[in-house]
Formats: sequence, structure tokens, C-alpha cells
Amino acid sequence: MRTIGQLLIGLGILCVSLLQVVSADTIGELAHIGGVRSNRVIGYGLVVGLPGTGDQTTEIPYTTQTITNMLRHMGVILPPGQFMQPNNVAAVMVTGNIPQDAQPGQKFTVTVSAMGNATSLQGGILLMTQLHGANGRVYAQAQGPLLVSGISAQGVTASTRINNPDVGQIENGGVVEVPPVPMSSGNSGVTLLLRKPNYITAARMVEAINAVFPAAATAMGPGVVQVRAPFGSNSRVGFLAALEQIPVHAPKPVPTVVINAQDGTVVMSANVRVSPCAVATGSLSVSVENTPEVSQPNLFGRGVTVVVSKSKAKIKTHKAHLVLMSHTASLEDIVRTLNTIGATPQQLISILRAMKVDGALHARIKVI
Repeated sequence: MRTIGQLLIGLGILCVSLLQVVSADTIGELAHIGGVRSNRVIGYGLVVGLPGTGDQTTEIPYTTQTITNMLRHMGVILPPGQFMQPNNVAAVMVTGNIPQDAQPGQKFTVTVSAMGNATSLQGGILLMTQLHGANGRVYAQAQGPLLVSGISAQGVTASTRINNPDVGQIENGGVVEVPPVPMSSGNSGVTLLLRKPNYITAARMVEAINAVFPAAATAMGPGVVQVRAPFGSNSRVGFLAALEQIPVHAPKPVPTVVINAQDGTVVMSANVRVSPCAVATGSLSVSVENTPEVSQPNLFGRGVTVVVSKSKAKIKTHKAHLVLMSHTASLEDIVRTLNTIGATPQQLISILRAMKVDGALHARIKVI
């Protein structure tokens, strides 16, 4: 005999299938279930096999101490006063996220980061490292060869780096040893946490849930929705699966322009609009050239020979560009127009900020 919970879930899935005819975001896209999360772990270990790019043990004493403790644990006792100076070993921190409800033997990716003065982890192998949770308990262990995307080269008077060679990853290098504490299902409440808290989204989400599961949802605020759910494991899983598929007509996101102040990267959402305005941009460059010259005294004079600097200054103005933005200008129009006049990323940032102050840019500017 089918239980009431199974009938309710079956009815909910049917209603969801009918509602999905209309295009909308689903609850699974707008919110996540409270308590369902990955578990972060961290550990300290050693990377060996480096081609001379490891820690300088004379400056990083804890690397030598770690090597000594590891050898002692394996039954190798160094003579008193013996001093090691390996350059193919690096002390590292290992971090990772254990998936929710992971079981012993399940693998996950770990990130390995140098914590000493190693110049590169390229070609290294991480020795077995215990990974601890926030409570200090060991939940997993990690080991394996590193995949490093960065590279560095150094000579006597010059050096170069591409990306960061001090950080690498081990795909499926972590193995779960003890399962984390599972999400409690001892009560009938399910908490939905909105990814972008909003009163309109919360209200519409409650309305959509109650249309499928009558009187099941209650809004606790702009970012939290409480939903009643069945007790049994099978019924609960089916209920959550149906719940995440319920479509919600969320309000359109606020148009945003994201600016990276470090490298000048500008990202604009597709619904950015501008009011009619005129933009003028140009540049002024000033260059000062110093040329050293030798000043000598007369043949029978009493002066001394000195080095003096001759300066030459230049001021150059570049052609200014005047651009008219119409009231129908879109993101594509803005980018095409500014690229046409040769605006650099820094000039684009200045233009967008000036348009925002003037009120012509209808978008939120976020600087990261």
C-alpha cells in the first residue's frame, strides 16, 4: 500500500512537470538546503622529489624537523649533530572539501600549497598526509603526484614566472577514512537558504511551493524559507527531489558592472542600459628624459670634473574622441563603441564611473 507521503510526492512531481512548461528558475537554482554542505579539511605534509626547487632548510627549520620526525617514525634514527640540507623537499598545507554524505573510500580533489620558501612544486609528490576537520578529528588522508599549472625560471640576473608554481592539485588525491556527521533528519522541517536573499523571491518561492504542496512553506525572512517534509528517508529524498524542481518566477537580477581594480578587468551583465549622454575621452602624456653629461674645468682652472644631468621634457596631447550614447544603447553597443575609439581597460573604468555619477548608467558598480 502506498503511504500518504508517497502519494504526496507523486502528486508534487506531476504538478512540477506541468508547471515547468513555463520557463522559470527552479528552487534548486535559487536556493540550497540548509545543512547540506561539504566538509572542509586541512593537513600539513611534505612534497618530495622536487628538482632543486624545495625549501632552503637553513632558513625554514620546520621542514628539517618534519623530515627528522618522519624518518624517526619509520625507524630511521639520525646520528646526533647530523644536519640535513635537502633542496628537493617542501613543507606544504593540504586543503580539500569532503562531499556531503561521503563514505569511506570515496575520493576527492585536494589542493597543495607551499608554506616555506620553495620556488616551485612542479614535479613533486605529496607524501601521505592526514586531513583534519575543524574539530581536530582525522577524516581523510591525501597522497600522490602534483599537477602544477604555473612555471618559473631563474638565472643569475633575471627571473620569470607564469601563474603560480607554488600551488598544485591532486585529482582524486584525497580518500575519505571516516564519514562526516550526516545531516539530521529527525525533524520534519527543511530549511531553504536563498543564494541571493530577496523579499520578492522569497514570497514567490513560498507561493510556488504551496501551490504544489499545500500549506508546506513559510517565509522566515528574505533569505530563509521553512518547508515541512516527510520523516522517512525514501519519502524525504523524493520530496526534496520534487521540491528542487519547482519553478519560481524570480525577479530579474539587478544590472551589475564588476570592475577588478587590480588588473583593469571589466565584466558587464547583459541587461546594462544607458541614458542618452555624450562621452569625451582623450589622454595627455608627459615624458622627461635625463641624459648624463661630463663637465670639465678649463685646462689651467682649479675646478674638478663632475657628471651633470641634462633634462628634456615633452608634453604630447592625443586626439580626443567624442561619443554619443543613445537611449537604446545596450551592452553590445557600449563595448563596440568604446573599442572603436581604442579605449583601454583603465579608460573604460573611468568612463563607466563617470556615467554612473552622471546617472546615465543604470547599473550597480561593484569593485573587487
